[in-house]
Order: sequence, then C-alpha cells, then structure tokens
Amino acid sequence: MKKKIVIKDSDRLVADLSKAYRAVAKQTTIPILTGFHLHFTGESLTITGSDTDNTIRITEENNCSSSQSCAVVVPARIFLDIVRKLPAGEIQLKMGENEISIAAGKSTFELKTMKADEYPSFSLDDTGVCVELQAADLANGLRLEYACSVLSMRPTLQGIHIFSKEKGVTFVATDSHRLSSWTVQLDQELKLPKMILPASAAVEMIKLIEDAADKVTIHCTENSMRLTHQNVTYISRLISGTYPETSRVVPTNFSTTFVANRDELVKVMERVSIVSKEGKANMCRLQVIPSAMPSLLISASQEGMGKVQEEVFISDLEGDILEMKFSTKYLLEALRHMKAKEVMFQASGANAPIIIRPTGNEPGFALILPVRSA
Repeated sequence: MKKKIVIKDSDRLVADLSKAYRAVAKQTTIPILTGFHLHFTGESLTITGSDTDNTIRITEENNCSSSQSCAVVVPARIFLDIVRKLPAGEIQLKMGENEISIAAGKSTFELKTMKADEYPSFSLDDTGVCVELQAADLANGLRLEYACSVLSMRPTLQGIHIFSKEKGVTFVATDSHRLSSWTVQLDQELKLPKMILPASAAVEMIKLIEDAADKVTIHCTENSMRLTHQNVTYISRLISGTYPETSRVVPTNFSTTFVANRDELVKVMERVSIVSKEGKANMCRLQVIPSAMPSLLISASQEGMGKVQEEVFISDLEGDILEMKFSTKYLLEALRHMKAKEVMFQASGANAPIIIRPTGNEPGFALILPVRSA
C-alpha cells in the first residue's frame, strides 16, 4: 500500500528545498548524501540536506497532509527541479517501497528513492552555550569571511575565529596579509567556547539570515556551531586547531592619522582598480598631501597599459607625511564591509600595517600589510 501525501503550496516547498539544497553533497562517494531526507508527520514536513560537515534542516508546518508518519530520501537535484517546474499549487505524492510519484495538474513523475533509515542521523546537541543575536549583527560578523585564507596550508586561517570577551562576541579573520575584526555587544557577559567557523559555512549562513530583521540563536559546542532562525536550523562542523594570537600584531601607537569619506573612497578605489587589477600585484599607492585642505592621492600604473590618479580630501590629519603601497583588492573589501559614513586611517610608518576603523559606534577594524617594493 502506497503512502499518500498532499503538499498544499508548491511555492513554499520550492523555497524550503532550495535552502536545504545548499548543504546537500554535490561530490561524494556516499550516494545517499546527494538526496533530501523528507520526514512527514501529519501536517508537518521536515527537510534535511547534509554533506556531514554542513547540515540544513527545515520544518514546515501546515503545508502538507499525510495519513501516517513516514520518511524517505529522494535525489535532491532532480526532485527540486521537478517541483520547481510543476504548476503552482497542490502536489500529490505517493510513496512506495523504492519509489515516489510526484503529480500536479496533468504531470506525473516517478523517481527511485533511498531508504530513510540509511541516512546519517544528525541529533541536535543540547550541550554547550546558547546566545541570541540580532540577525544583522551576526551577518556583519560572518561577512569577515572575505579576509579568510583560501589556501589549505594553514587550515585554521580558512575560518572565522569566534570568541566571547566580557559583554561581547568577537569575530576575527586573517589570511596573514590582512586581518579584520568585528565585535557584537551583548547585555550580559557570556562564556562561549573558542570556535573556528569555516568561511564556506559563514557564506551559507549569511544567505539564510541576510533579510531577517529579528533575532537568531547560535548554539556553540566544542565541535559544532548551530544557527537557528524561525523554522531553519543550520549546523556546521568547526575547524579543529588553535587560532593564532592575532592581538599581538595590531599596533597601538601611530605616527599618522586621518579621516576620509568611506563612500567616496570606495568609488575612487573601484576606478583605480580598473588599472591596478591588470597587474599581478593588484597594487595602488597612497600618498598623504598635507596642505590647508589635506588630501589623499591614490594612484596605480601598469607598464604597457597606462596609469590612473585620483585625489580624495581628508580631515583631522595628524602626524607625519605618509606614502605606502597596498593591495587595491584588500582595501576595497575592507571598506565595503564597513557601513560608517567616515573611516579613520591609522599608520605607524611606511613598512608597518595600516589600520582602518569606522568612525562612530561600529565595533570593528581592518588591518592591512603594505606591499614592499624593491
């Protein structure tokens, strides 16, 4: 006897499947991980996608009707493609022992299925520490993934270091050439275990919460971080190892400081990058011009191609004249992450790192090493 299930709204199902598909294994030697685990209970449907390192679980209430509790694993990509192409509205499912039929309107598909009891079990670990954060605050911390290393030689640098300090949760990312930090302030002191969240997981978490205006819950253990928002749960395995002590490389004394308009600087750097990105170093030169109206001269050149020069007015200039070379890409990514109207530059010499801080109440900064030319 085939089990019958009715999906009431195909659009809601497509939205849920699309989210879960982000965690489904795309290349694996374990075939069952290429599928969705579907669990039907009355009017509730739980969809799970996982590659064992990342798991997304979505529970949708009141969008299905099943005569009895049942579970099945369906091939994820083709099942999603089918449901997405079917006419909007109601979908009829019939589950046999090794197959499932999918019908809507005049269309009927039949797919081979896999046994649900062979799908890995992903129980939710209730040990560890839970904290609620505003979705926007968490997303800003996770967006530091841009500064993580893409090289596998130092696995710990391929993730974001997350830890608590007093009444705050701090996010740090570095690839050893640059460093970015962001702190979310809380109402009370919290003791989180130190974690290294893979940059790839951070990217997927951002996609799940970037439009959220409410709070999300993160549940942290020594081995995993779990993000819960509304009916979606994302579980990521953490990177094992000890993150380097980055606070030691952040200078505290500066010989030059000035303030610039962030939006204007981003637009200038985007134009400069047209020329600088044509070279292997993707490098530009920053030169502080002191005068009654001090400015920052930004230039780049490529042999055999051409050159560009832009000037940005700055304020609150203090200290020595400065001239340094930086990766245009690194400067742009740091400035784009910040939201403040103005940013402060702090430097302690031509061969020392430069610090960029948003003015106002944004609790973060970026550190970038200069490019040393012969």
